[in-house]
Amino acid sequence: MRRIIRADDYLDLADQIAGRSVGPGRPRPAHLRRATSTAYYAVFHELVGQGTRRAVGRGRDDHRHTISRWYAHGNFRQTARWVTAIAARKSAPEAVTGLLSVNGRVDPDLVLVSDSFGELQALRHVADYDPGYVAVRAATLSHVSRARTAVEAIRRLDKGDVHEFDMFLLLSLGGERMVRNS
Repeated sequence: MRRIIRADDYLDLADQIAGRSVGPGRPRPAHLRRATSTAYYAVFHELVGQGTRRAVGRGRDDHRHTISRWYAHGNFRQTARWVTAIAARKSAPEAVTGLLSVNGRVDPDLVLVSDSFGELQALRHVADYDPGYVAVRAATLSHVSRARTAVEAIRRLDKGDVHEFDMFLLLSLGGERMVRNS
């Protein structure tokens, strides 16, 4: 059996490398960058884990692994953008609006997850690739806290069996390509 990637492990690691657990010392900039990146991956892997679990149920691990590889960062980003647009009463494809909302209303936890995903993904990109990025411990710890809050919201959506969350996970398998074919 393959080891499941756990968001909590990523969040704990992000806290540790950002220096939360070591007290007032100054963590290295590379550690702070890595903590921001790791916080993003906690949210990403929690979403992938929920999507594969919902698709496979108690099915085979090899099926779960195969499906987990179908999720892509860009498709999650696009679906998150749609959620944010619908919540702000901005333009989104009609079919998508019908799948992600009830009478144009989006579940607040789904909005929180979407906003957090988009922000953390952008921060991860800057932390990983922008040589001019100045990593600051307080900001990095807030990124980790934001990721932890998003993971908690994902779990509430799962526990509440929110239909629009299922649609979010399905749309995130194919993003815009799925919508064009609908």
